[in-house]
Order: sequence, then C-alpha cells, then structure tokens
Amino acid sequence: MNYHVLSKYRTELMGAAIFWVMLFHSFDLNLGFGFLNWLRDVGFGGVDIFILLSAVGLVSSLSKREQRCADFMARRAGRVLPAYYLVMVPYTVFLILCRGVPWSTLAWNASLLYYWVQPAGAFNWYVAGIMAFYLVTPFCFRCLQRSKHRNLLGAAGVLAGMAVSGGLLRADIWYALDVTCRIPIFFLGLTVGFYVVEERKLGLRDLLFWSGWLGLALVYRAVRTVPELRPFFPLDRMFLFVPVPLCLAACWCFEHLPLGWLRRVLRLLGTYSLEIYLLNVSLFSEVGLLRGLVSFGPSNRLYYLVSYTANVALAVLVHKVVDGLRKLWKQCRDRKTV
Repeated sequence: MNYHVLSKYRTELMGAAIFWVMLFHSFDLNLGFGFLNWLRDVGFGGVDIFILLSAVGLVSSLSKREQRCADFMARRAGRVLPAYYLVMVPYTVFLILCRGVPWSTLAWNASLLYYWVQPAGAFNWYVAGIMAFYLVTPFCFRCLQRSKHRNLLGAAGVLAGMAVSGGLLRADIWYALDVTCRIPIFFLGLTVGFYVVEERKLGLRDLLFWSGWLGLALVYRAVRTVPELRPFFPLDRMFLFVPVPLCLAACWCFEHLPLGWLRRVLRLLGTYSLEIYLLNVSLFSEVGLLRGLVSFGPSNRLYYLVSYTANVALAVLVHKVVDGLRKLWKQCRDRKTV
C-alpha cells in the first residue's frame, strides 16, 4: 500500500468526515454509550479531515499543470461558491425576516468577509476559511516543491500554525480559531500531498512514524485530564495527530475488507459533502423550528434519522441545480461566441 490510497479513497473519506460533522452538530443526540457520545462531541475532527484531504487534492491539481493564481482561485471558486450562494442567500434572508438580522449581513456573507468582521447572522466559517487556505496554496505549493528539505519546511508550517493559534487563544480571539487552529493540518496535508503525487510507499518507517503520531494524540488527551494543564492544551489541537493515521487505517480497511456496501454509502455522502455541510450548518441547524413542524415524541434519535435523510436528499437536489445552472451558463457563453 502507498500514499496514493488517500487519493483513491478520497470520496469515501470525505463521506466519513461529513457524517462525523453531522453527528457533532447533533448536539442533543444520545447514542446510548459513553464512548459513542464522546465521538459525537469531538466530531469537529471531521473538518480537520476535510482540510487534510483538500490540501492533498490541491497538491495533486497543481502538480498536474502550471496554474496562475487567478486561474487556480477561479476554479476553486467555481466549485464552492455556487452551492454556497444557493444555500446562503435564502438562509440569510430568513434570518433577516424572522430573526431581525440587519440587511447588511447579506452583503457581508456574499463577500466572504463575514468571518473576519463577525456581523450578526454571519454564515458558518468554513467557506470563508477554505477560500483563505486556497488563496495561499499556490505560494505554499511552490515553496514546498522547490525545497530540498520539504519535510522540514512542512514541519515549520505546522509549528508556525500552532504558534499563531496559540497566540490568538491567549488573546481570547476565539472566533478566529476555527481557521487558525487548522493551519497545522493544512501544512501537514500539503506535505502528505507530495507523498501521494510521488506514490510513495508506506514502508515500515512510515507506519512507525504515523503510529507514534497517533500515540501523541493519546498522550495529549491524557495531559488534558490534569485540570491545571487543560487550559494550555485545547481539545481541537489534539486532532493534528489524528486525521492522517485515521485516514490511512480506513484506506487499509477499504482495500482489504469486504466493505463494498459501506463504501457505496460513504461515496454518496462524500460526493455531496459540500452541499450536505452547507445545509447542515444552516437549515438543519434550526433544530427547534424543525422539531416544531412535526411531532417526533421524546425520541431525538428519530428526529435526527429523519433530518439526516432530508439533509442528504436536499444536498443532492442543490448539487443537481448547480450543475444545471453551470450547463445553462456554458450554453449561453457558447451562443455568444458563435
């Protein structure tokens, strides 16, 4: 097995990540076991997997052909922003009409500046954050590509990201941590992305390294049990050590175990992961409103079963609408050039 499995099973891994995020947003879902509830509580780690796999995919894209930064950003925006606007605009209008949010919020959300200025009714941070990561990717890629000490440079990026997020944490600038605490995993993903492009084999040294890397997560968690040390070891930093070993272990399972049924489900979720996420943090975050529409009785599990199904179905619809609009736009352009 080599690192290319991260590309081969990227869609399935994204599917697992989005399901984990959906669990995290199911704030009052009781899964019946303490360990499962803990896994739900740390479901924000699914976003770290998104960042990791996005960085790996970006390295692959930039390695295939030289791209100007403007062209690179145009392609990324064309993938992310149509679905974002299709979900964001009606949801923001809902907040304006029903929650008293100012109309200026629509402009902030549309400009992607909402995360940095934090107006009332600001949309979820992810789109603004991932576009910021995209913006610096060509420069970071070129630096890593030209470096004779790529691993050291990647490690420097990881440490710099930890320093930035640590400084913001001490300054009590909590809202910025959604993005800055993912800088280390972004640089880790860029470094691993070169292993994927080179189809580097997962040798014994690699397996020992990633096993030790995962072991650091266990040490980190143990340190957090000391009340005096917990403020200096935020839980989200533990997930720097989790995504790569977790993804590699999942890929091994996909390669060697009869999991065709599971792969099909995860591939469905992964294919529409962006749309599922956008709807999950907007429409399906209105739990009180949605529960009031239908009586589910005391079972929040039944509610989430229904809402997950509706979330995925609407995500497929949004994806198809965006595809239809893209085809219509292409036809209009082709007519103009005739």
